[in-house]
Amino acid sequence: MLFLLPLLLAAADTTPGEWLKQQTPPVFRAGQALPPLTRYGWVLPMDARIELAERWGYCLEFSGYVTPQVVDKALGDPKSDEAKCVELAAKDPRRYPLAVICSRELPTTGPPEMWTRDAQGKFLSAEAKSYDGTVWDAKMRTVYSPEAPDDIWRQAGEFRAAPLRRLREKCPIAIVLNGGEYGLGVSGFARKVWELDPAVVKAKGQRTWFDYISERKGRAETLIADAVRAAVPDRQLYIYYTAGGGTHRNRWGGWAEWEYGYEWMKPVSDLPTAEFYYRHFNSGFTGDMDLLTFVLNAKGREIAAGRPLSFSWVCAGWPRGKDEAVDLADIERWSGFLSCLYAAGTVTANAGYYAYPKGGFAVKFPADQPPHWLRQMVATARVHARFSHLEAWLRQGDLLPGPDKHRWSKDQPAYQFPTGDKTAHVLVRKLRDRPEWLLCAWTADGPDRDVTVTVPELGPVPVRATAGAGVYRAVVKDGKALVTAL
Repeated sequence: MLFLLPLLLAAADTTPGEWLKQQTPPVFRAGQALPPLTRYGWVLPMDARIELAERWGYCLEFSGYVTPQVVDKALGDPKSDEAKCVELAAKDPRRYPLAVICSRELPTTGPPEMWTRDAQGKFLSAEAKSYDGTVWDAKMRTVYSPEAPDDIWRQAGEFRAAPLRRLREKCPIAIVLNGGEYGLGVSGFARKVWELDPAVVKAKGQRTWFDYISERKGRAETLIADAVRAAVPDRQLYIYYTAGGGTHRNRWGGWAEWEYGYEWMKPVSDLPTAEFYYRHFNSGFTGDMDLLTFVLNAKGREIAAGRPLSFSWVCAGWPRGKDEAVDLADIERWSGFLSCLYAAGTVTANAGYYAYPKGGFAVKFPADQPPHWLRQMVATARVHARFSHLEAWLRQGDLLPGPDKHRWSKDQPAYQFPTGDKTAHVLVRKLRDRPEWLLCAWTADGPDRDVTVTVPELGPVPVRATAGAGVYRAVVKDGKALVTAL
């Protein structure tokens, strides 16, 4: 019966941390300076957090929302996971860069003008809560007014900054994440209420609701961001979800009700940010609302604003129905999409997951059947490592516009080069100081195949487009493009 032993070993159950230790980690370029990866969702087991920080390019995940109570536990209970994170980050911050998530607390008392009111001065009722169920005012269900005094937002900033300030006294903090989705919402959520408040209508004046609420939201979040930045001045990044060029911009007539203008949100986050979640308000890799079209729509506005590098919130799907095969992306194809995302200017990402697995994130699984959320994290790490070797192309190069206009935003380039193949995509970057190009060729559907793009100065360039995205270096030699696979 000895011949059965390999099969039994292969089927043995393991934990996420144990499984990660058995995998070959990605190889990062020595001295690379891409910011470490982060994650969002329920907190992982401690051994998995440590392993991801040590070998997979991730920050050390501290906890959920950093409230005063969480910091009390970190500083007062030496046996807690939070205390262990502080110890590791203080001892070796390069190996264990700490990532934290801001508190979401907001003021619930203040002057009457902090709430939206009707012409008779009565508070207006609405769903004053966040997506995660946090309720700001349980009794009145009131709505924050866009004309709330600045002190309200400064107080909100202090709610976030105070526990971070205490934590920073004990260890460095690398990345601060602000999950957003609080306070002033987009006009699609609250416009019908705001329209009943004479003070709001007067302040808006002749501006569109998009311009008005973008300016007010930008001001509120900048005040909050200023407080957090002051509390963690030596951070690598403060990231707000989301503050980018607008993924849905111009996609349909009502897009402006559900986004903010980047010209007002630019100061809110250290890098522009957007979410790219598989089949979440998009059609996945193909179709009329494919993910790459969203990426390049936001990227065009960010480049125009002088912010070509970005932070991306990513997820290759989570179960939402009976057919997980529809909800969850193929991991190889997802890796190819991520490579396009990095080629477009992403320098780091957040690997989120938004469904609680049966049994939790610590539950054991067969070693040859790792859960999809864990495979997503590994894929993100490998693409991040891949582009650590190509960092010069990100920081010292430009994404070339291509010959076409964007499908939705006709005032900006498409930022990809046509291949004559609807599901074969090629993005091109060029170094600023010398004639060298980087090409990323991805098949969003179908088999790997050869395609040709015509690039200024290079001429026709043949490349192999693959599910995992082929990456190539091109130079001109003897008047022709010389292409090398990287």
